[in-house]
Order: sequence, then C-alpha cells, then structure tokens
Amino acid sequence: MQLAEERRQHIVDTVEQQGKVLAAELAQRFNTSEDTIRRDLRDLDAAGLLRRVHGGAMRRTQPVPSFGQRVDADEARKEMLARALADSVQPGDTVLVDAGTTNLAFARQLEDGRAATIITNSPQIALGLGHLRSTRVVLLGGVYSAHVGAVMGAQTLAEIQRLRVDVSVVGVCSVEAERGLGASDPEEAILKQAILAAGSRRVVAALNERLEAPAPFPIALLADIDRLVLEADAAPTVVARLRKGERAPEIVLAARSRA
Repeated sequence: MQLAEERRQHIVDTVEQQGKVLAAELAQRFNTSEDTIRRDLRDLDAAGLLRRVHGGAMRRTQPVPSFGQRVDADEARKEMLARALADSVQPGDTVLVDAGTTNLAFARQLEDGRAATIITNSPQIALGLGHLRSTRVVLLGGVYSAHVGAVMGAQTLAEIQRLRVDVSVVGVCSVEAERGLGASDPEEAILKQAILAAGSRRVVAALNERLEAPAPFPIALLADIDRLVLEADAAPTVVARLRKGERAPEIVLAARSRA
C-alpha cells in the first residue's frame, strides 16, 4: 500500500483501539504536517470510519451499515442504475462483478444467457443468480466478510489477478472529478484495483450521494474506467466536472423508472 493509505489505516486502527486520536500527536508520529492529518481525518469522517472533532477524532457511536442492512435501501434507485449497467454487457461476455448492493441489482437484471460467465467475490450475488441455466456463475474463494458481503484476502486477490474478462463492474464509495474513485477500506481498494485491471471494459455506477464525497483509499482515476453510470437527476454541475478531460469516461444518465 502507499504511505498515505498505511497512515490512514493506522489512524482508523488507533481510534478503534483507543477511542480517540489527537491530530498533533499523529503529525509527530508520522513526521508530517497537521494539515495533512486534518485532511486524513476529514476523509475518514466522510467515509464513516471515525468522527472528526476539534483537535482530532473519536470513534463513531453508529457503525457503518453492513451489506445486509444496505441491501434493501434505495431499491428503486439501484434498479435504475442496474438497468443502465446491464447495457454494458454484450452477448457472450465474461463479466467480473464486484460486491455491492447496486451490483447485486445489476446482476439480477441480466437475462439468462446474455453473459456467458459471471464471476464474483460476493456470495450474495452468486446466490442471487442461482436460477440461471445458460450463464455460468463462478464464485471466487477467500475469507468471507459479512460486513462487506464479499470474500476477501490474499486468495481472492490472487484469483482476480489471474483473470482476463470482457467487463469489470466495480462498486465504489466515492466518485470525484480530481481524485477519481475511492473506497472506505484499504483491502477493498486493492481488490477493486485488481478487478478493474482484469477487464477490457471497465464500468462503474454510483448513487448521487457518492458524488464528490471523499473516501480515504484511492481505487483509480476516472481516466482508468470506460463508462460511469449515474442517476438521471445527478447534479449537472457535478456531471460537467466529471466529463472534463480528454480521457474522461463515457457518462450515462440512467433513465428514470416508469410511473
């Protein structure tokens, strides 16, 4: 991992163990400026990993929702994104699908046989596709995290790094014009980087609240993906910023659900 990622993970671990941290002590420990530490704390707060307070940060009293708690939230909005995501899949494609509740909705949108193979690190996605007969479903190995709803770890990473697929679909915690895609967990960020690297076409969908919402662990720049699917009512000013640059991805605004 990069030094910044290691520093931020250490901050999270310290908050979990001690309940609080002081920005001045962290700056001294890491031999960096307090401004850098404050940026770390701001991003970690935005990701829900701690609560920033004057002079430092504290442990959050409300935990970040688990996969099971998120799966039924905003179903209509996720289905709207899922339908647009499904248009990225061509007949006969092999598709690598990252864990996530929006990606679960996407996988359920695929008609049997449209993709030749769907590979995932999410048992929930694999189980959700159990009715398919013409599409092969492959579940990657690893250590299961109930909070993330995915298998993770060295085995999972090694299996992903051996893959070459037509389409990679990655879930993200953050989409920013300058910093690109971000995750709230460093191990997840590494897996997502590998998933993107395995795909010939790389696709991401994001709900409005993920736009311009900082996440502490970088995944990739916008130039590293091919298509970004957003909600139809995404803020025009934000969409315009995301479209800037010679290598900006194709941005698709998902059609609103019919009444």
